[in-house]
Amino acid sequence: MSGIQVRSLKKSYGALTVLQEIGLEVQPGEFTVLLGPSGCGKSTLLSAIAGLDEIDSGTIEIGGEDVTDREPSQRGIAMVFQSYALYPTMTVRGNLSFGLKVKRNTRAEIEKRVSWAADLLQITPLLDRKPGQLSGGQRQRVAIGRALVQDAKLFLFDEPLSNLDAKLRTEMRVEIKKLHRELGMTIVYVTHDQIEAMTLATRIAVMKGGQIEQYASPDELYERPATLFVAGFVGAPAMTFLPGVYRAGGSPAIELDAVRVPAGSLPLAGPVGDGTEVILGVRPEHVALAEDGAVGQIVDATTQFMEPMGADTLGWFGLGSQRISARLAPQRARTVNGPVRLALDLRHASLFDKATERRL
Repeated sequence: MSGIQVRSLKKSYGALTVLQEIGLEVQPGEFTVLLGPSGCGKSTLLSAIAGLDEIDSGTIEIGGEDVTDREPSQRGIAMVFQSYALYPTMTVRGNLSFGLKVKRNTRAEIEKRVSWAADLLQITPLLDRKPGQLSGGQRQRVAIGRALVQDAKLFLFDEPLSNLDAKLRTEMRVEIKKLHRELGMTIVYVTHDQIEAMTLATRIAVMKGGQIEQYASPDELYERPATLFVAGFVGAPAMTFLPGVYRAGGSPAIELDAVRVPAGSLPLAGPVGDGTEVILGVRPEHVALAEDGAVGQIVDATTQFMEPMGADTLGWFGLGSQRISARLAPQRARTVNGPVRLALDLRHASLFDKATERRL
């Protein structure tokens, strides 16, 4: 296992700067996910680590060795692509063994590694089939197996599940998580799917505009997002954002559109100036019906509509011209209408400076 150290990495395409002073450290055995919307630079960063893209400045270390100027084949990496990239004329066995043959491994060693990977990924019955005879999930297993047999220092995954349907994506997430737990591999994994990131990663680097907004564990990202962007990007259903003004003093409060919310229970990192324009972020699970005995700051609201989501229902309520959501039990949601009183558990809320979009 090898860790990664990326320092001050920059990458541009002409006048377009894609990566801006990126710094990233991945510990040996860690599962790091690069998460963000299309165009944020996550795949470019992965390609730079792999050596597939040249960088303008900065350094990349793998296993303590500077590999900035090394070819991809000299970096000790194995990569799994979104498109599988299997050789269509070769059997599964041929695809798994091809890289080992190029490196002139012995026949016994090749057979041993192919057999091990096929058994681990449960594709042994498929070894004599060609890619065209496999399902999408089976092809992706072969692509992962081809990376595993390389005995690499580092495994890079570039949106490997994007071409699969929802059911197969869920199954493959479980397989990849299991592989990481059993083998202790160092993995850097790119995705735009925040559910995928939250379920797989030990740490997530949330990217926006060629920069890392926050690099932390899934729990920390969800519970203490550092910026407004991270708060809105991580979590399903999404966090509700309520613009307002912070009032300091003996009884601090946030003045929303039509409601004054006491702010004494907010987990603030430091003092906030009186009159600061803020955005209060509250997740749906921290909003409940006061009449059900919920604890929190009580506000009056109006029922707007219900959004059934299977195991629970997302209820939407109006606070003046603003809107807030609450996660409700489906049976309870069917009985809710008209004016209601909501309890906001601000102990788990987030407060952001409207100007800087940073967490307060």
